[in-house]
Amino acid sequence: MISPEFARALCELTAETGRQTAVLFDRTNMVQYVMIGGSSEIVIPVLSRYRITPGGLRGLRLVHTHTGGEDLTDDDLTDLALLRLDSVTVLHGDSRGIPMRMQTAHLLPPDSPQMFGFLEDTDPHRQNTDYGDFISALEKEIEDKTKALFRVKNAHSAILVGSYRRKHEAEEHMAELKELTESAGMDVLDIHTQIKQQIHPKFVMGPGRLKEVVIRALQTGADFIVFDNPLSPAQSRAVSEFTELKVLDRTQLILDIFARRAKSNEGKIRVELAQLKYILPRLSGRDDALSRLTGGIGGRGPGETKLEIDKRRINDRIAFLSKKLEKIEQNRTIQRGRRNRGGLPIVSIVGYTNAGKSTLLNSLTQSEVYSDDLMFATLDTSSKRIRFPEERDVIITDTVGFIRDLPDNLKGAFKSTLEELSEADLLVHVADISNHGFLNHIRSVETVLAELDLTDKKVITVLNKTDLLPPEEADFVLNNVLPDTMFADARLHSLMEVKNSKPDAVYISALDRKTFRLLLERIRFTLFTEGKGRDIPVESYFDDDTEADY
Repeated sequence: MISPEFARALCELTAETGRQTAVLFDRTNMVQYVMIGGSSEIVIPVLSRYRITPGGLRGLRLVHTHTGGEDLTDDDLTDLALLRLDSVTVLHGDSRGIPMRMQTAHLLPPDSPQMFGFLEDTDPHRQNTDYGDFISALEKEIEDKTKALFRVKNAHSAILVGSYRRKHEAEEHMAELKELTESAGMDVLDIHTQIKQQIHPKFVMGPGRLKEVVIRALQTGADFIVFDNPLSPAQSRAVSEFTELKVLDRTQLILDIFARRAKSNEGKIRVELAQLKYILPRLSGRDDALSRLTGGIGGRGPGETKLEIDKRRINDRIAFLSKKLEKIEQNRTIQRGRRNRGGLPIVSIVGYTNAGKSTLLNSLTQSEVYSDDLMFATLDTSSKRIRFPEERDVIITDTVGFIRDLPDNLKGAFKSTLEELSEADLLVHVADISNHGFLNHIRSVETVLAELDLTDKKVITVLNKTDLLPPEEADFVLNNVLPDTMFADARLHSLMEVKNSKPDAVYISALDRKTFRLLLERIRFTLFTEGKGRDIPVESYFDDDTEADY
């Protein structure tokens, strides 16, 4: 661990100065840092240039002294866990600076009942452990077990965290964040929530709780910590300084999904614009390597900082992209005008993300728009044509899914979709009834529609994915068969509430075209008959072969 001569040098310095003395060694036994602290603590420098692999160790060991003769403290063990050091050793010397005793702690593999282990060597003059062989074997065991337990490096991995006021709110929001994270192509290794009436102003979670999360992330080999709570620029910087792991919030996660899924030129421009607007207030002058590009002695002042140049370039890029979008919007307005002159009614499919809108469009029109069981699987608007009896054509438009609490800088990415909704003659609101939070999803979409002044539009509520319901719930929603557990199950209370508030809702499975009959009847009745003085029963519009005609 340390030679007796070096141990005595450290203890003599502590005896002479009354301050803690510390050394960081690498695995070749070269001294990388020497630190002189106070009587009760030392400050370890930033170790970012000593990178760690997920589930691995940093390759540095800390050897230091204590002035009061105490063993390894909680702060020492916290540094060991947070910094992923090979080990932490404390030396105890007498008043003359002669080392008398030592204690060494190290991390244990993630499946161990304890987080820390301790070496048997306690006499600085009689050390029997071959430290080089020991730490190499320990690191290999930690990496192997971490990979086996947490699928490290099959994909990027993440720990999810959030602070909430109520437990049921935490469960619902974290389930959605898990779906978003998986849609972004990351494995979710663990979930941590904190129930508090007020979030921490600096770290969102309390510092102690955040420390536990970071240690867990390092144990499992996670690449990211993903917050469900939106992080302000100050909070983002504070959490990033707390840990070397990459930190994302929900807004960044959605932006990342948008960047992956945008296919059209307009979609890519909108996503880049939203990313730049998000990044701009979060730029900081943390890197001083090129902080001043001009000026100096005899110059015209200190010059322009690198941070200022970055901000100016981002603002220029934002202005450039905004002008391109204006031209695209003008062209779309012309195209929409031409389409409207054709006199074809427009039906827009709206709903929460991953409710099955694209799948429904494909089944209705026998098209092949990309769809998947992912949040925001499709971002670009798709329009298809469907022909009703009596040679009546209708344009069916698929739109990007909505989501709760959409940040303002992301709403621009929905602009083209929202413009399409304003031109629609009918909205088909699709909800995933198999999702436990479907009632809140319906309310979120209705809130967005109200914000867009679309409450005057005719709406057909479609409850999708009935094929995924348990038998007792399917009997209730499809046949009004009341299960015995109705009043004991909060889920069934939600089903009862939606049946009472939306008695005209249509229940379908977007994968089964035989369930579309009532939906097609409602669409045709609303577009071609309702309000036109024709009082014909809806059922008389279609014969038994209707499904085959669509």
